[in-house]
Amino acid sequence: MGLFKWIAGGLLAKGAHNKFNPPQVTVPNGIQMVGLKARGLNDYTIKYKRENSNVTEQFTVSRNCKSMSGGWEFYWS
Repeated sequence: MGLFKWIAGGLLAKGAHNKFNPPQVTVPNGIQMVGLKARGLNDYTIKYKRENSNVTEQFTVSRNCKSMSGGWEFYWS
């Protein structure tokens, strides 16, 4: 039982680290970031919308991603 508690504690600590250390995001021109939410142990979901639009879109980024096409850049701590 002690091994399972140790593993569960490690997973909870990793999840907390992911939640409290989000990436800094550089957003392309003409786009407004609406939300950034931790998802799992290494992923973040980013919600955004284009200026003068009510439609939101989203994508998921992991910690090993530095940039995406269109001008998105991610800086990890």
